[in-house]
Amino acid sequence: MTTNLSTYRVRTLSRKVDVPTNYRGTFEILDEHSQQVMAYCDLLGHATFSSVLIIDKDNKTWTMKPNRKILPTRWILSGQNQSLAMQFDRNFSHKLKNPIYKVILSLLDSQDKEIYRIVDPRGELVDRVLGVGPDEWLIMEGDEVVARISTLVRHKEQPTNLWQKIKSFLTPTDKGIVSLKGSHVLSAPIGLAMLLILHELTASK
Repeated sequence: MTTNLSTYRVRTLSRKVDVPTNYRGTFEILDEHSQQVMAYCDLLGHATFSSVLIIDKDNKTWTMKPNRKILPTRWILSGQNQSLAMQFDRNFSHKLKNPIYKVILSLLDSQDKEIYRIVDPRGELVDRVLGVGPDEWLIMEGDEVVARISTLVRHKEQPTNLWQKIKSFLTPTDKGIVSLKGSHVLSAPIGLAMLLILHELTASK
């Protein structure tokens, strides 16, 4: 299904040495076709409440921070020289007015103009009211769907020990961003930051 589409895959790893305080795992985003790691980060605490440092393939550092410590509603991703790369906005005002509002996250530029929004594509009202999470999310630019956030089946690898066999059985899939245009609609650091936030916002769904 994704053979001819630009696809990012996010993998979760666990370091065993030099583990920092509050370490919850290492996340890396790969280009599915080249299998090159495009960006990675060590997650310390929760992405929605902590500062997250993302290292891209050129060894440049990107920083994501919440707008406040208690009930954050926006996360700012900055690139080199603290230049704003993207804002991820959780529009609670829409949720309060309409509990079944379908937009989970908006991606804004430095002028607060919407670039993309992440949408729950389900049409069934009862599913959204009951909080049953979707199998995938859509990334929209205006009225056009430009990418999907989907579950990707993991490449089959021969487990070498018991723990790898158990882990392979329990977590046989990864999250991915499948772009529907000729190239990736998001840079790897932006894509990784977005998926970290989305995962925590929807973990109970």
